[in-house]
Amino acid sequence: MLFAIARRDKPGMGDRRAELLAAHADYQKAFMPSITFGGGLVEDGTDIDNFVYGEEGIKLVTGNVLVLDVPDRAAAEAFHANDPYTLGGVFETVIIEPFLQRVPELKPE
Repeated sequence: MLFAIARRDKPGMGDRRAELLAAHADYQKAFMPSITFGGGLVEDGTDIDNFVYGEEGIKLVTGNVLVLDVPDRAAAEAFHANDPYTLGGVFETVIIEPFLQRVPELKPE
């Protein structure tokens, strides 16, 4: 089942995000087959075409959105709860909802 997770950072979390980036990336890699897509939300005016993740670039990220393919809501909530960014107190708001993918249309298996 697909779940969308949208998370907005608390103000001023750029340095904390940078500190936790490696742990967060490792955590997500462990879930790669389940992560349908995802990415960071960035400040208005960010040069997205030339954006580079890393210690400085990550400070421009203000949250993230991802879609997980997991068995149920409990699994989506556990994914969020155990993310190093969550454990590190980065997020101000979180939305976890079932996701109905319409575009592109999912192809039958």
